[in-house]
Amino acid sequence: MIAGALIPFLSLITMLAVLVFAMISKARVEERRHDPNAPKSTLAKDGKYGGVGFLVPLREQSRAMHAAQIDAQRGHSYKGRIVD
Repeated sequence: MIAGALIPFLSLITMLAVLVFAMISKARVEERRHDPNAPKSTLAKDGKYGGVGFLVPLREQSRAMHAAQIDAQRGHSYKGRIVD
């Protein structure tokens, strides 16, 4: 009989813990999203590689990063192209 009451109790405690964890994570994400000094994700459209950071081969990432910096200095946005 105790096991019959224990399992629902433990289930509710687990769901409560997950809910609290999700709320804390959401608050952290919102704070970071509104922080202008937070680094952009490589998957972000306005990130270092124009949203395709995972598609750029490792040996070309430094060239792509350099091209993005040059474009930024010139006032252009980097659209994912790789300079040869």
